[in-house]
Amino acid sequence: MPAAHVVLTYWAPRSHSGCVLKGKKMIHRNAWAAALIGASAITFSPAIAGEQEDALIAKVVDAYGGDKLTSLKSIRIQDSYKNAFPGQGYTPGFVEFTALAQDAQLDLVNKRGSVEAWASNWNGAFHVRTVTDDDGVDTINYLSNTYQPAAFADYYAAYGAVIRVTDTLLAFELSNNAESAEYAGASTYLGQPHEMITFEMPSSPPVTLHINADTGLISQMTRATGFGALSYQFRDHAKSGGVTYARDFEFFVGPDVNILTLSRDVTVNRVRSNSFSIDRGISEEPARVDTSEMTVEEIAEGVHHVGTGNAYTVFVDAGDYLIAAGGYAGLSNRLEAYRETIGNEKPLQYQIVTHHHTDHLGGMGDALELGVTFVVPQNAVDNLRTAAGGEITDDRLQILDEKRTIGPVEVYDIWTSHAESYGLVYIPSSKAVFQVDHYNGVYEDAPSPAGIGAVTLKDAIARLGLDVETVLSGHGRIAESWANFEAAVANYDPSPCPTGRAICASATN
Repeated sequence: MPAAHVVLTYWAPRSHSGCVLKGKKMIHRNAWAAALIGASAITFSPAIAGEQEDALIAKVVDAYGGDKLTSLKSIRIQDSYKNAFPGQGYTPGFVEFTALAQDAQLDLVNKRGSVEAWASNWNGAFHVRTVTDDDGVDTINYLSNTYQPAAFADYYAAYGAVIRVTDTLLAFELSNNAESAEYAGASTYLGQPHEMITFEMPSSPPVTLHINADTGLISQMTRATGFGALSYQFRDHAKSGGVTYARDFEFFVGPDVNILTLSRDVTVNRVRSNSFSIDRGISEEPARVDTSEMTVEEIAEGVHHVGTGNAYTVFVDAGDYLIAAGGYAGLSNRLEAYRETIGNEKPLQYQIVTHHHTDHLGGMGDALELGVTFVVPQNAVDNLRTAAGGEITDDRLQILDEKRTIGPVEVYDIWTSHAESYGLVYIPSSKAVFQVDHYNGVYEDAPSPAGIGAVTLKDAIARLGLDVETVLSGHGRIAESWANFEAAVANYDPSPCPTGRAICASATN
């Protein structure tokens, strides 16, 4: 699932305790997410800042405006980006980019924020705003005109991504967290001498600033997470209201570029208090289904939908063996929950790989250890081999070509807006399809919002002439009725900027 800059999500498999088995007739009831990779389990024990640290911090503060920096009340950062999707694009052969705009307003005194983000690519548009209002932190979805409580209520968890991509705010936080700072040595960066200082920032692993030894400006910030080494690079410095900022920002995950700045405008001490409220006409979204615990839900006899959070697998009993589709990390946990709840110890013989996106291959190491045969689109084979972390012999690969029938399951090679080659899973006996990244049922009693992915999925199902009553998702717990799915598709607005708000109106003109 493509993720853009303010929104890289991380999910860790939960314990399977508290499994729930629903009756044979499941009640058919009736999202971008959170921030540039949050905290990891890395710890840091700094010494109390000494003279060397104090001198370097003073140099940074002076370079960024001195008293004007330390007395900063508010800041607004308006960015236009190109966001790359290594391993997540429409095709596996090269990296594709998405347009992304962000308007961030932070009240540094009262620790409030408003961050509006808009993106548009081959898989549709995305338009949200995370805002601190009178009731806490909420996330507005402008495409559905609804809001919900944000995933993170803490200021740094909600807005830390903005701080980390803005060198001015890193300098501000360094000044305010000086007691945790530790000198990290000298280095050469882009042919110029630099000094490094590491300090603690809430809701993040320790960050290391690479400071130009001559100018005191921040050229780079690095930090280590479970996703690998992250590098935030800053260049082309200017001033706004006497405060320095970098107009050029780039973000790398390991060696791969993730964000390229097209433009950045910064204004200081001009954010208004009415920025921190929910817009008129925005209503609270319908109640979401609880996904906090592992659930094992029967869709039909021999067909079970298993998972928690945003990772679900469908298991189909084929008589002497099991077939699975849905390859997010934690596959073994979901299989164990299924076996404990159902009492079915049959071997998992086939794992259906839906497409080449690396996030949906996180559980393929588990599948390899279980001895499965993989059913996979041709263009996903290389990514599958890499993700599995071990040798997959050719006899354990069944390449998907138009259609393949495996016991009670049919798998069709289709194209949609999400991927050029995609394995759609159809279970004729239950008239159910399993898919990921096209439509996620998240509401208890209402259709979920649909994007272009759902539209092209519906078109593909129509071309195949499949009789479908239920739509299952690898990202959502709800087994959505076909009627709700059709209603969601009918409500889709193809405009990349249906709200007409300034952040996207200017980008689409």
